[in-house]
Amino acid sequence: MVGAFQILAHTPVYVWFLLSYLVWQGVAATRTRNRPLWRLLTVPFIFMVLGIWPLIGKSASDIKLVGIWLGASLLLALPGFVTGPRVIARDATSREVTISGSVVPFVRNMTLFVLHYALAVALAFSPDGAQILTMAGYALSGGSIGYFAGWAFALRRHLYDIPIERHSA
Repeated sequence: MVGAFQILAHTPVYVWFLLSYLVWQGVAATRTRNRPLWRLLTVPFIFMVLGIWPLIGKSASDIKLVGIWLGASLLLALPGFVTGPRVIARDATSREVTISGSVVPFVRNMTLFVLHYALAVALAFSPDGAQILTMAGYALSGGSIGYFAGWAFALRRHLYDIPIERHSA
């Protein structure tokens, strides 16, 4: 049996940088803040790339796996929409938005990271369960895409519901 220390030691360095970034962004999201719109989209972009990745591989031709991916994506679009960012104000001049603080992004970031990490570890150590783990990976990836697609629609809705503030220099 492989110990936890051995698993952590064999984890690629970029994973720890990604975890640090997700924790940093999650903690920052707990307080109301001004953000450039592009910065608001970095974490969703990371998870959307992770969500699309399985469709690029050779197993993407398996209709059952694509169906699992699509089903999970449709299932999690609504929670993404409901828990999407709450835009308080937007400034057309600086292209910044004010987002209300929430613990949801931190919980979401940690949950998705832990699920992706645990799945990668399970795949590395369980070649016998590769089929079920592959299906779980497709569900997780599709769910990530669906969640953040819903999240993006919520952001768009809030952006158009908030009047534009123009600050002159």
